[in-house]
Parts: sequence; structure tokens; C-alpha cells
Amino acid sequence: MVLEKLVEFSNFYGSNEELVLAGGGNTSAKTDEVMYIKGSGTSLSTITRDGFVKMNRAKLKDIFTKTYPDNDKEREALFLEDLSAAKEKGEESKRPSVETTLHSLFEYTFVLHLHPALVNGLTCSQNGKVKAEELFGDSIIWVDVCKPGYILSKICFDLMEEYKKEKGKAADIILLENHGVFVAGNTVEELGEKLGFVTSKIRNEIIREPDLSSGEFDGDKSMSTFNILNETFSDDCVISYDPSVESLKVSENEETLKKIYKPFNPDQVVYCKPYPLYIVDEKTIPEKVEEYRVKNGFLPKIILVKNCGAYAVDVSEKGSDNASMLFNDALKIACYAENFGGGKPMTDELTDFIVNWEAESYRSKQV
Repeated sequence: MVLEKLVEFSNFYGSNEELVLAGGGNTSAKTDEVMYIKGSGTSLSTITRDGFVKMNRAKLKDIFTKTYPDNDKEREALFLEDLSAAKEKGEESKRPSVETTLHSLFEYTFVLHLHPALVNGLTCSQNGKVKAEELFGDSIIWVDVCKPGYILSKICFDLMEEYKKEKGKAADIILLENHGVFVAGNTVEELGEKLGFVTSKIRNEIIREPDLSSGEFDGDKSMSTFNILNETFSDDCVISYDPSVESLKVSENEETLKKIYKPFNPDQVVYCKPYPLYIVDEKTIPEKVEEYRVKNGFLPKIILVKNCGAYAVDVSEKGSDNASMLFNDALKIACYAENFGGGKPMTDELTDFIVNWEAESYRSKQV
């Protein structure tokens, strides 16, 4: 019965693009002995029973009694081994969400984790932590930005233990800086109530909504750009073009570009690469793309062109669409963050960690 409810509410929330994009977000449900967690890279909107991984709760709990190396690669490799060892028999071919251990910490039957642009307008803003305390008081836990995987889980473990001692109850809402929101409850209805509590409080603070409608762009230049991108990336590439009002604003000059140049959250790194390429003269695209590749070690997925807006480029239609969706998500976050002191992107250190993190590399290939 618990698994059926898990599938049902996962599909419900996953079908709402205001809450979930691409392979973002994850869900879980617990019985006394096991936890069902979304498989890495699967889509919440279409997930079925087989998309969840059955985990042993006792073995997940044991992970927090261990000491892991400080070295990122060594720590995450050993952590992944222990996470895999916690899978129940018959689940060997599946890979659980990277946030499985964090889900296991909640003392509630159901857990919902999402990265909505509205919420991230707060969590990815300069004044986010202060404003969250003002809006929610001690009804939530705020987690400062940190590396995902074991580090995030261990920090949450300590904060949730402290919260329970101080408040006399288990934590059920967590806001993660530069990441998203967790809500937990013993019924599916409680999840909706708690998520609604968070989003309504934030929405009441919003003055300007993002404008993703088509703006006034240079038609001749946009077509020329499209042709040059095709020649530069080869005819096999798929290009999505979006001359939205917001993308035209940020592509006006180098100063406006700063609002979205660095990524706000891990999903943006995974699906549209960490940095867009900015172009003033479309004729310079070939050389600018090569300079970008040499500097970063990969090709750009988002190209912002002055007076034209945003182009998403990938080898597949799915990859191009996902890159475009996540870049639009960044534009929405930047707009919402204006209400909380302006945007606060991830640190360069964290961005580099995500770029090289095996777990996110795996996830990006699944959706």
C-alpha cells in the first residue's frame, strides 16, 4: 500500500513543471524495515513501482556510525559502496538517489524533495537565510550550502538531532541553500500542506514574476546565429532557441550576464553545464566556442547572444530541451531572488565538485 501511494504522489508532483524539471527531485516511503527511494535519474512524472529502489533501513542507519576519508573522491566512492550494500536482495541492478541517506533521516513515512524555482529564489539569494528565519522561525531547518552526497547527509544528521533535542519533535521541513526543499509527513496530504506552507510564505514576498514570453529580438541575427551554431557544432547537433524577455535582458551586456553566469544549483550544472557562453557578434562563435572548450574542458550547452536571447545546444533533442528548461529555471530563480537581496550562485569549489562528481554524471545520462 505504501509503495502505491509513493508512485501516486511522485507522479502528481513530477507532472508539475513549476516543481520538477528533467530528472530533478526525489521521493521516498518507509515501512518499519525498508525504505523505497527513487532511482537515480528516473523521472518522477512517469516513475512506476520498478523505478524505486528497496533499501534496508538498518544498513542505511549504520552509514552514520562510520568515518570516511576527507578526500572527495575516496569518500564518495566508499560512501557509494556502503549505499549499494544497503540495497535489498533483488535490487542489485538499480541505483538509488544520491540523497537516499538524507531521506532515511526523516522520522516520517513519506518524504518529498523538490527544487522549485520559487523556493530557490529564496535559497539561492543573498538574504535567504535571514529571510527564511523571518518567514518560518523555528518551524524549519536551514542548511548552509555544502557538498552533496555524504557531507550533506552528515550535516543534516547533526542538525536534525540537535533540532529534536531542542524542540522535542522530529524535523519535517528542511531548506537547503543553493539546492531546494525537503518536506516529510506520515500522510500524502501532510506533504501537500507543508509544501504549500513553504511556497505560500515565499510567494507573498514576490514583487516581480519572471517573464518568459517572447521578447523583441533581431530576426536576421538570430537566423545567422542558428546557422553558424549548426556549422560550429556539426549538423548532428540539436538547437533549441528561446528569445524570452528574461534571456534578452541578461544578454544585453557583460554586467547583466553576471546575474546568471554562475549556476544556482546542481541541476543547472548537470543539465546545462555551469557557465553559458556569451556572444556579442555571432561571427565570432567558432573561435569563442573553441576558447570555451579549452578553458573548461567541455563544450557549452547554453549560448547567450546579444539581441537574440538563449540557444541550447546538445547532441540529442532531449539534451537540448533539458538544457533549455534548466536555463529558464535559472532565469526564474534570478528573478525571484531579486526579492531577497539578489542572486547568490554556488561557489566555484562546489561547482567544480558537481562537474566532476560521478553520481551526477550518472544521473545526467539517465534523463
